[in-house]
Amino acid sequence: MSRGLSLWLWFVAGALGCSGGTARESPARHVVFISLDTTRADHFGFYGNTAIRTPHLDRLAAESIVLDDFMTVAPTTLSSHASLFTGKYPHSHGAPRNGFVLDQANVTLAELLRDNGFAAAGFVGAFPLSARFGIDQGFERWDEEFERFKGRDGVLQNERSAAAVTDAVLRHLDATAPKPGRFLFVHYFDPHVPYEPPAPYDTLYDARGRAGLDDWKTQVQACAALPVGQRRTAQAERMAAQYAGEIGYLDEQVGRLLDGLRERGILDDALLVVTSDHGETFWEDHECFDHGWGVHQTTVRALGLIRLPGAAKSGTRVAGVVANIDLLPTVLEYLGIAAPAGIDGEPLRLASDSLGPSGAARFSQATKPWEEVETDSRWRNMHKARCIRAGRHKLIQVPYAGFEELFDLVDDPGETRNLLDRPGAEELAGPLRQMLESWAASAHPLPTHFVREDQDEVLERLRSLGYVGGEARSEPAGHP
Repeated sequence: MSRGLSLWLWFVAGALGCSGGTARESPARHVVFISLDTTRADHFGFYGNTAIRTPHLDRLAAESIVLDDFMTVAPTTLSSHASLFTGKYPHSHGAPRNGFVLDQANVTLAELLRDNGFAAAGFVGAFPLSARFGIDQGFERWDEEFERFKGRDGVLQNERSAAAVTDAVLRHLDATAPKPGRFLFVHYFDPHVPYEPPAPYDTLYDARGRAGLDDWKTQVQACAALPVGQRRTAQAERMAAQYAGEIGYLDEQVGRLLDGLRERGILDDALLVVTSDHGETFWEDHECFDHGWGVHQTTVRALGLIRLPGAAKSGTRVAGVVANIDLLPTVLEYLGIAAPAGIDGEPLRLASDSLGPSGAARFSQATKPWEEVETDSRWRNMHKARCIRAGRHKLIQVPYAGFEELFDLVDDPGETRNLLDRPGAEELAGPLRQMLESWAASAHPLPTHFVREDQDEVLERLRSLGYVGGEARSEPAGHP
């Protein structure tokens, strides 16, 4: 008996108040993924931030398994989501950065769930996840009705507000009769630059709101002109306050979505995953109010929550390193669906008493600069910044600049002390370097191409969202 038929029989039996029978009860009738774009994990109460108010996601975290050390394998939107959907590193699935196409030879989570009885629908908040890039593979519905935003280079429809995304999801739920199960993917883009939260969130952490603030491109350039240790200026703090406002607004809209799922009887029957595709660097490292250039914790550390049906195992915290490539095999293992061959992730055993990750090393690789260093025929990102996480230690390499950094993230979570400057560090760095370089050399990407159809339009839209080299670049002169 197929799992899809089994799921349908379970649903019918439940609706009739029956028990027993031959159908195996499904551990979850629905699967819901919520993706928060450009969202730093350190801005939430359940990760220890007491200054920023995130009541809805804090409440959800109390009902969930919290991944305390969750990371993305690519600090940019398309590549990260492609890894989320395929369980593969970018140098396996083949989409190096925004504007490229995910090859259809990849097997996606939506395809696997669709083939097992789930109705797959996606709702996205911004152009980098447009269907033209192949990221909609396996979805029966892919909703990308972007709004026009005044003040956000609004010539083109590039994104839509969190409220509009939530509205679209709830309208869909009310207008469609579900199959035995739903797979919902919901993507929110609001914390991405420029930070312009709506009232009252624009004044929540700075009573002046945006009054007197430079436009974000000017602010980025001003930040980048300063040495790294001097970038936390009063203006930069005000930018960060607007970002915090975006997080508060996002929390409100996610809360509205969660309430809608509860009211419609979906939430408690669902396996719910909330994650962020990457974070955002303010002033801490070489990039300013940006992401994609480096692989420091400001952009590589992400948010990770897993709520089981009925809030089972609520309050559980997972301390080991988990990456977004691990979520596909985790969901499939929980549902009893075989994972496709060739994936890079490994499952968390959600149904077992032990939820710890395998302890295997995890890797991440930057996606910028565009074009300038994409000179290796094996893989476009071969010479860009990359890192390995193995336990408490993290080694970063930037091949195009020829430098390395080594950090102990337990003693130094802010990555302020490069251990390679200390005697004896080579004994620790050597094995990590070997693993990182072996991983980089294992690149075997599926074919891809930049979307050439309407190329000028694609570049214009990516530019207006802060992407594409040469536009609002935060890399200062003399950056390695």
